[in-house]
Amino acid sequence: MVATSAVLGRKWHPVIVQRLLADGPLRFGELEGSIQGVSGKVLSESLSDLQEKGLVDRTVVDERPIRVEYALTEHGQGLSAAVEELERWGREYLREATAPEESII
Repeated sequence: MVATSAVLGRKWHPVIVQRLLADGPLRFGELEGSIQGVSGKVLSESLSDLQEKGLVDRTVVDERPIRVEYALTEHGQGLSAAVEELERWGREYLREATAPEESII
């Protein structure tokens, strides 16, 4: 459990994995635009960490202009059931916060 929480316990990791599961490969800007509240710096650091852990692949697409896409590896896709369960739990037990500082339970 400690190893799993090291991967999913970081604030933006589960959200990034969920977006890549739902939408497939995404460019950095697309991913950043789909995650409300994440800064570019934090997203970049989180993607690097997920790459180091073998959950995300970074692919440079040789087009003009050159673009970079992020996609889940096979190991990253293996988190599908865990992310789905987190989403289910959230729908059942949490309410939508109207402000970031509000408690959502």
